[in-house]
Amino acid sequence: MESLTLAVEVFNRPSPTARTQGVLLNLQHAFEMLFKAVIWEDRKTIQDKGSGFAYSFKTCLNIVRSMGLLDESEAIVAATIDAQRDGVQHQGADVTEERLYLDAASGLRLFDDVLFRVFGERLADYPTFAGRMLPISANPPRELHILTGNDVERVRSLLKPGQRRHAEANALLRTLMVSEQVAADPMGDVEHPTEAEVERFAKHVQKERDWSKLLPGLARLSLEEDEGLTYNLRIVKKGDATAMRIVKPGEPGAEDAMTTLKYNELDRYPFYLSASKGDAQNLVKHTGLTAYELRALIHLLGIRSDEASFKVFKMGSQEHPRYGQKALESIREARDAGRLEEAKEALKAHDRELRESRTG
Repeated sequence: MESLTLAVEVFNRPSPTARTQGVLLNLQHAFEMLFKAVIWEDRKTIQDKGSGFAYSFKTCLNIVRSMGLLDESEAIVAATIDAQRDGVQHQGADVTEERLYLDAASGLRLFDDVLFRVFGERLADYPTFAGRMLPISANPPRELHILTGNDVERVRSLLKPGQRRHAEANALLRTLMVSEQVAADPMGDVEHPTEAEVERFAKHVQKERDWSKLLPGLARLSLEEDEGLTYNLRIVKKGDATAMRIVKPGEPGAEDAMTTLKYNELDRYPFYLSASKGDAQNLVKHTGLTAYELRALIHLLGIRSDEASFKVFKMGSQEHPRYGQKALESIREARDAGRLEEAKEALKAHDRELRESRTG
């Protein structure tokens, strides 16, 4: 219970120092102690006869699963937390904010379920959790396939030529690779990839646009939320489900799409040009450029003509021009490529032509 408390407290604290490690280490330890308590209740021992060592996490997981106290989806949650903890602690892996939230939220749900299933108690029965202690996220993941797709796109962005951020990309790939192993076989031993294996997988990620072909196990996982429960987020595996991917209108396969995902379109265009609208999400903040420099690059790159980069939203009587992630990435690339002066000259020429056309 103390480890679980620390996991949530570290997740919610403002300091980033050792945050990922602090969450995963404490979360994994909480489950190991819970599983050992379950085994002790049944066997009155947590080690093999003649051995001076207690069962490992993996051994505990297998025993509790064999006792019929965990289904496959629940085993995936626990095994994923253990594998990601090991990767972060020993292999230099990294975990995105959204995936860390998923670990914490689904972990709390599973802990609460097992605690009630075996001991007849709920987390809310304990003083620390009586106030509904929960991991807090400003942007909790709504769909698991979207979360994984975003992780893959993040990796692709880091691997782009000239970025020099391969180490960051590989750290994220390690988490995806071990999570894929667990999704395919939660009871098996996780083999952490070598540097060469990560590099080979990175090349596949760059070439193959359909991530579900690279990570079919993760593609078959989804999220379920149960109404009315304090800890309501669970991961489920649908073994007979086909892998999913998102297609946009006009893309190959869009005409055969079986379902439509509803989303807030503003989320696709989160950025204003500057902070003048009072919104914390703005291109000035994320690029370090002035508003004029941004307007120059936006003109040079034709960003306002690209539907994926720019859209004007009508809110009441006002119009709100907003920019998407693609716009931010294009601007950063042009900035890093030294095209700022070229952009300024192009904007000056454009403004001059406008003035001449008005006076002519």
